[in-house]
Amino acid sequence: MRHGTAVLFLTFLSAWAIAQNPEAGRIFTSEEIPKVKIFIDPDSLEDLYLEENWYSNHEYPATFVWEDSQGADTLENIGFRFRGNTSRDKFKKSFKVSINSFISGRRYYGLKKLNLNAEVNDPSMVRSNITWRLYRDLGVPASRSNHVEVYVNDVYNGLYQNCEHINDDWADERFGDDAGNLYKCNYPANLHFISNQPDAYKLTPPWSDRRVYEIKTNREADDYSDLARFIAFLNQADDETFACEFDRYFNPYTYLKVLAVDVLTGNWDAYLYNQNNFYLYFHPRRTRFEYLPFDLDNTWGLDWLDQDWATRNIYNYSPGNEYRPLYERLMAAQKFRDIFTYHVLSLLEDGYYTPDHIAAVQELHGFIAASALTDSLKGTDFGYDNDDFLNALDEAYGGHVVHSVLGFAEIRAAVSAAQAEQNQIAPIIWEFREDFSEFPEALTVRVKTEGPEWSQLLLTYTQDGGEEQVISAAEYGETTHFTVPVADGGGVLSYNIRAEGADGLVRTAWCEDRKVYYGADVPEIFINEVMSSNSMTISDEHGDFDDWIELYNGGETAVNLTGYYLTDKDRAPKYWATPGVTMEPGTFRLFWADDEIEQGPMHTNFKVSSGGEGIYLFRDRPDGIQVVDLIQLPALPTDISFGRQTDGGLPWVVFEDPTPGSSNTSLSSENHTEEFMPPPYPNPASGMVMWDETADFRLFDISGRQVAAGRADRHDFSALDAGVYILQRGSAMHKVIRR
Repeated sequence: MRHGTAVLFLTFLSAWAIAQNPEAGRIFTSEEIPKVKIFIDPDSLEDLYLEENWYSNHEYPATFVWEDSQGADTLENIGFRFRGNTSRDKFKKSFKVSINSFISGRRYYGLKKLNLNAEVNDPSMVRSNITWRLYRDLGVPASRSNHVEVYVNDVYNGLYQNCEHINDDWADERFGDDAGNLYKCNYPANLHFISNQPDAYKLTPPWSDRRVYEIKTNREADDYSDLARFIAFLNQADDETFACEFDRYFNPYTYLKVLAVDVLTGNWDAYLYNQNNFYLYFHPRRTRFEYLPFDLDNTWGLDWLDQDWATRNIYNYSPGNEYRPLYERLMAAQKFRDIFTYHVLSLLEDGYYTPDHIAAVQELHGFIAASALTDSLKGTDFGYDNDDFLNALDEAYGGHVVHSVLGFAEIRAAVSAAQAEQNQIAPIIWEFREDFSEFPEALTVRVKTEGPEWSQLLLTYTQDGGEEQVISAAEYGETTHFTVPVADGGGVLSYNIRAEGADGLVRTAWCEDRKVYYGADVPEIFINEVMSSNSMTISDEHGDFDDWIELYNGGETAVNLTGYYLTDKDRAPKYWATPGVTMEPGTFRLFWADDEIEQGPMHTNFKVSSGGEGIYLFRDRPDGIQVVDLIQLPALPTDISFGRQTDGGLPWVVFEDPTPGSSNTSLSSENHTEEFMPPPYPNPASGMVMWDETADFRLFDISGRQVAAGRADRHDFSALDAGVYILQRGSAMHKVIRR
């Protein structure tokens, strides 16, 4: 086992980095070079290397061994095959290790798969590694990577780049959710508009057996609606609408960092030039796409297209005769172009172009040298020898290696600095989240900023067109929370975020104020009844007994549910879009909250917690969001529902005899819960909580565990931990907050 000190640049974080990538951990450590050992039946190995099988994705069973300073782990019956697109004909192959192919659900340190890349293009064997780390240092969601030694049947196959596989687990770690569609974008994924029909984007080119936009999650649902909406807006929105509303469909702020890295590292084998090698993930909590980089070996002066990437113009990087709408529309919008330029200049000033970071690249190269020099396969395909590896940072090899690593960096830095426009920018407001957990009493808005520090960060708001109010952030921070009081009754809350830099430049979050509609003039669609633990009450069309949410149309007109959203997440109002079904007046509609969207359009991408949580019904509007209905669901026993005592009315009560899909008032009076009881007081409380009359009561914590019971007209909360509790008197349920 070879050991070494941590490489300096591996811990580099700029002052404006945003942490959203997981720690390296054992598998992606940069403090040593682990060994990956594969043991496979010799006949299977021979079959794998037959030319007719190079491009097959058939997985052969094998044994996987991981060795490092912590010891050795062995996993039997893993899947083993070649990986890559144009590299499978190379003598030194790249491999995919599938931990879960033959044992469903198995993980190794949370990983289903490992990508072991041979890096045959690169005589230095560091190009992709330093590019991956540059993305992560900027806070771009990007794969973890490190160098490993690979052995097959105890024969040293060489030094490899171990690169984290992008899948649903990967998305969950970075975005806190894996429910969204993940698309692997293959050549020629140019994001051109084809049609408003989602299925049009399932195209497969004649030379391939896979789609250009290859869906990797939610395959059974196979719904491309989100991708079709995004591509239509990208290509068809006018310039003003694009500048103001593009961040509703796509996260431009992270992608502008990706662009800065790509143009500075000469990455051409991605969307920007070669319309290839990237993923798109539809983030369900933000309801917009994220761009995910992938495969980075053709960087830092490598070229197969007869281009000099060291001198290419940073604002005209795509092919001159081909349109790249994602890049070109961003460069045509001045506010996005200026942010891109800011990131380019920041990288030049504090990236891998300064003497300290050049020294760190040299240290990395020295760190892997012993493993690289004993890798007899590394130069087989292009004639590299050990001297070429040792000189690769400072000397170009020739052929497709147009520049050495550091030679490219030097030229690229000088040329890019000369090309960059010297426009000052206001602080960047790159993300906001609305929190409805205290609604309708208050709305909390979380704001994230980056770029130049703000001297003032303000939230300005009006209620129903009244006098403007201002909330000012107390002190500088990259994340700020504003709590906006909401007026009683119904109306419209209009607000905006304003950031001012030290130089007086100002940026607002939206071109027009964002609005939250509530109370008055809301369509009469109600959350009518909910069950959070269903074992025998009612089954879905597949025979499953799942959680369910019932909606009721209490109005006098039919309502189509297109544009409505059900969610259990108070900070993700558009988490699950209801299907475009029409509810006639007085009708009920049941939705299965089972996190199984592949089972049909009436199945949500979330479950209801039996321990209690908020359930929300929102409606999307062009200028904001409408709060149609919400309810704080208490902890409930199995096969007990919580619903409105009368359809669309109050109070909310517990039903021992649920009525899914039909009227709550159809129950006989003996099955109804007790009449409305005044709520306990004071609430929140730190000591005694009282109610109107002596009664039997039970007290539950938020997990549903009973913490007190008796018969009284009060209870002392002082001995309880701070948090949310559910007080049950008869069948009436009340939320009580212990301060």
